[in-house]
Amino acid sequence: MGIGFRSGGEGFTGLEAAIVLLAFIVVASVFSYIILGAGFFSVQKSQEVIHSAVESSSSPLVLETPIYGIKNKSSGNIGSLMISVGKKYGSGSVLDMSSLTVIWSDKEDVFIVPKSDPLYSVNPATGTWGITDKQGDQDYLLDLGCGEYATLVINLSPGKEISKGNSFRFELMPPGSSISFGGVAPIKIDDVTYLYLNN
Repeated sequence: MGIGFRSGGEGFTGLEAAIVLLAFIVVASVFSYIILGAGFFSVQKSQEVIHSAVESSSSPLVLETPIYGIKNKSSGNIGSLMISVGKKYGSGSVLDMSSLTVIWSDKEDVFIVPKSDPLYSVNPATGTWGITDKQGDQDYLLDLGCGEYATLVINLSPGKEISKGNSFRFELMPPGSSISFGGVAPIKIDDVTYLYLNN
C-alpha cells in the first residue's frame, strides 16, 4: 500500500493559521491607527474652531477707566460721555480706532453716532464722537502690550442728552465684535458725573 497525497484543505497546518491570524492583526492595527489619527485630527480642528470663535466673538477692547458724564450747563443734562479704552491682551493684532463704530440707544431711538472730522479733537462737534487723548503713539492704532489707551468723547446732540433718571446704552463696535455699556443717569447730575455702568 503506497502513501499518496490527498487533495483539499486537510493539510492546513497550525503555522499557516498563525500567519493568517498575524496578517489579520496587522491589518486591524493599521486600520485602528488610521481611525484614531482621524479622531485626534478632528478633535484638534474642533478645538481650533472653538478658540477662534471665542476670540472673534469677544471684543478686543477693554474699559481702562470709569465712564464719566459731562454736564451741559445750559440744559442741566449730561451732554457728553468720556470713556477710555485699551487693547485686550491676547486679542490679536493692532486695532485701528478710525474703524470704530459708535451706536447710541435710549428709550426712544437707536442710531449711529458719526465720527468727528478730524477724529482727534479736544472738543468733538455736537452729535459726533472723537478721540481727545491717546496714551502712547499719536496715531489711530491701539497696540497690544504697550499700555496704550485712547480717551473717547461722545458729544450728544441736544435732543439726545441724558436727563436725570433716564436710561441709556451705547455700543463700541470694532470690526467683527462689540462692547456695550448701559446705565441710568442719577437724580443729581454734577459737572462731572461718575456713571456706574454694567456690561
